[in-house]
Amino acid sequence: MEIYLVIYFVLCAFTILDIYYILPDRIIHLFYFITYLMIIILVGLRWETGTDWMAYVEHFEGISDFASTSPLLTQMEYGYSILCYLVKIFSSNYTTLLIIHSIIYYFFIFKGIKRLSPYFFLSVLLFCAFTMGVLGSHRQLLAVALIFYGTKFIFSRNFILYLFIVLIASIFHTTALLCIILYFLNRDFSTIALISIICIAFVLGKTNIPAKAFGLIGALDGIGDKLMFYLEGGKDTAKEYGVSIIGLIKRLLFVGVFIYGKDSLSKKIPYYAAILNFYIVGIVVYFLFSSSLTVLVSRGGLYFNVFEPVLISCQLLLFTSAKDRVILASGLFIFTIFYFTQSIAEYPDLFLPYKGLFINTDYVRELR
Repeated sequence: MEIYLVIYFVLCAFTILDIYYILPDRIIHLFYFITYLMIIILVGLRWETGTDWMAYVEHFEGISDFASTSPLLTQMEYGYSILCYLVKIFSSNYTTLLIIHSIIYYFFIFKGIKRLSPYFFLSVLLFCAFTMGVLGSHRQLLAVALIFYGTKFIFSRNFILYLFIVLIASIFHTTALLCIILYFLNRDFSTIALISIICIAFVLGKTNIPAKAFGLIGALDGIGDKLMFYLEGGKDTAKEYGVSIIGLIKRLLFVGVFIYGKDSLSKKIPYYAAILNFYIVGIVVYFLFSSSLTVLVSRGGLYFNVFEPVLISCQLLLFTSAKDRVILASGLFIFTIFYFTQSIAEYPDLFLPYKGLFINTDYVRELR
């Protein structure tokens, strides 16, 4: 737990300094570098820590030549297998892949946060806490990072380049194709329209209509088999979990705060309405499928939920005093602990204690 706490307190300190003081560019850039390096070390030098550890290790070891990257052999998308192949050209060490993966992933995430968030370090802290539980989902994380970065082309209204980003992301994880819809949400919907959409999704989610509709899509050729796999695989899980009370309260509370501040924040942040729309897509997916297809909520919803840390940091702009912003940020620091524990709640034993190449090396973990 210690290494998590070190990064947590460093990011808390950077956040307070960033909010309360006007720091020179060289100091800010130094903070950026330290943050990036810390997280690369945390994620890239971990060992037997995170979900799907054995599946990805075995996949990496199974890549021997270009022919072995075929999805028919690996059961994984081409993009990720080719990345593994390129790494294995000069190194058969799995840690090398983890470091390169981390460098690429956080490069695009940091670029996106820096462009979208008024408070970079707070958003990074929230983002890391929010995504810790999916740390082992290598393919989708790369897809998420590309989509997150690619929103720049949505705001510049360049559909061709955004579509290109989506297609590149989809060769790492097919679910990235869902994000084509984001391009058409770069507009300001009325508060009534947003609330109505959320309410309709909640009501429909209590019926079997979403599952049936998804099943009809799954009958199509091409992606049909994978969709039906997700559908069948998610039914039992949905019966067990459904819409959790904590998840429901959290989402309703957050979306209520985000919508409440929309008019004021849209004047300060031109793209606020758009990223709010992106986030609400995740809310809609959650309400529609959390009672019938939880795998779609966890897989598909991730692309939209990553905007939550940015939206949270935007709320600080509603306070004119730097002191008030620091007080609010301090409250959010406590919340990030909840964020972290909720993120790893399904498999806490895969993250605690943290095991790396140089930390807790003697710890024996039951791998999955």
